[in-house]
Amino acid sequence: MDEELKNLNEHELLDKLYKKLKRKRYLVVFDDVWDIKVQYGGEPHYLHPLSEKQSFELLQKKVFGEEEECPQALHGLGMEIAEKCWGLPLALVVVAGVLATIEHDILVWKKFAESLTSTMVSGTDQWKKSLELSYEHLPYHLKACLLYFAAFREDEKIGAKSLMRLWIAEGFVEIIEGKRSEDTAEEYLMDLIGRNLVMVGKNRSIGGVKTCYIHDLIFEFCKGEAKEKKFLQVLRGYDELSTFNEPPNLPRLSICSSEEDFIKSRLFCPHLASLLFFHATPGYKMLELLNISFLFCIYKHLNVLNLEGINLRLKELPAEVESLLCLRYLALRAWKMEFIPPSIAKLSHLETFCLNSDEIVSLPDNIWNMKKLRHVCLWTGVVIHLPSNDNGVENLSTLPNLDTLSRLCLKKEGENLLRRIPNVRRLKIFDCQTRNGVLNMSRLECLESLTWRGNYSSGSWEHVELSFPMNLKKLCLGDLRLPCSKMSLVEQLPNLEVLKLRWRSMEGQKWELMEGGFPKLRGLTLEYVKIQLKLEGIPNLEMMPACLGVISTLETITVNFCGDGVKSLVREIEEAQEYNGNENLKIIIIY
Repeated sequence: MDEELKNLNEHELLDKLYKKLKRKRYLVVFDDVWDIKVQYGGEPHYLHPLSEKQSFELLQKKVFGEEEECPQALHGLGMEIAEKCWGLPLALVVVAGVLATIEHDILVWKKFAESLTSTMVSGTDQWKKSLELSYEHLPYHLKACLLYFAAFREDEKIGAKSLMRLWIAEGFVEIIEGKRSEDTAEEYLMDLIGRNLVMVGKNRSIGGVKTCYIHDLIFEFCKGEAKEKKFLQVLRGYDELSTFNEPPNLPRLSICSSEEDFIKSRLFCPHLASLLFFHATPGYKMLELLNISFLFCIYKHLNVLNLEGINLRLKELPAEVESLLCLRYLALRAWKMEFIPPSIAKLSHLETFCLNSDEIVSLPDNIWNMKKLRHVCLWTGVVIHLPSNDNGVENLSTLPNLDTLSRLCLKKEGENLLRRIPNVRRLKIFDCQTRNGVLNMSRLECLESLTWRGNYSSGSWEHVELSFPMNLKKLCLGDLRLPCSKMSLVEQLPNLEVLKLRWRSMEGQKWELMEGGFPKLRGLTLEYVKIQLKLEGIPNLEMMPACLGVISTLETITVNFCGDGVKSLVREIEEAQEYNGNENLKIIIIY
């Protein structure tokens, strides 16, 4: 939301929204509404159970995909299985998720149909029975991964990367020699999606899943099953917090609470292996704690500590963090935190460290001793000091397993620092010094995703040596003012699929693309880029794209040696632009 919109009143915002929607077709859907008194402008569309034909068609689509049909030999069994799902889409897709993973053989399907008969019942519980059946068909490792969704809030769109890192820290993901655990975890997630138990919220631009979630009925199933199996306990609100008695050997606890409830409850569960805290009402003022040293002293057996639902009013992480010797995952929120103490290096098993701070955070130089570190994610920026005990280039201290680093602040030691993270795959950097030296990134042979933001006001690019790694799939540039001549380096990247050019990423009057450039590019984003349209010597032009009337960044239209028809089209664009709020469009007509 820009400053202009922030200053508009409700009536002006409504008018703005009306103009945006006026020329578009749209459908308004109310989902998860439980009150029948909701006001609406027309008759509601009531949902009914699917017919037998529709049920079979949905089952077939989910088992065999869009292109294939159910083999004739399995057709009868498929119809029988679909019929026993009582026309419920959720039951159908969950059952289809099982059928898609078992052998497409008559005897196998017949056995499955019989098991379905014995477990499915008429009435309100048929969805639960289908979920139980699907859950029982899961491999052991996927059962744990699915039940873990109960730790999050209902209907929450969960970041896939964070979820998979938690799975790894919890020990759910098999360690395979020569294979990154993140790749194995991603296969687990795609398996659960393929079984229709997990849904995709958003996809990543270079493939894979960005966010995911589960249906609210599956959430209720996971929550109940996790509690029954003593896999995970979920506490919501003061009543559950204040009356909770820790059962013996409880491994995991997820808390969703307000600040008052959490403080009043005085919760004490010293034997936990995993503690996750979520605020009850996202977006509202968060619980703030002045001191969390007591947590570090009590919960000494933790493998996972996620306190992103609490804002720590601290400038420095307490040194007592060193007592969490088993910790593999640490995620915190502390908007004013600037320093991490050297004692953090005693967490020799730590793999993931995430900190949401508005400040640039300084990490101690003994961070290079934490050889198991895989993901370091700082919201605003992180300064990593070089180790003081290095004895030359051959004996560089490195983080060989580091997979993700965000957002690294590069200064004069930039290239020397990059040399120490040789296997990083995802890197976000804020660059304060590049124009004054050399930034050779070609050594980062594993790098797939790079976000590079600079400080456009300093230095010149004329004498800067620049290179990118050849395996790069995604590149986001901002505030760098790269001259157009340097962009040829980007065009030559053989595996680049996504390019995002943001605010002041380039400068120059003309960017001429080389022949054969961008061989694999499939996504291009231009943000805050000034657009100029030039029409010259085309007197017979009869139509113009309608989108030109709504592109808000269109600044200038130049018409040169074109007929009156073209001038009329340009005037229509001018009127549409003015109607949509762009009153600064400049029209230049040369006769």
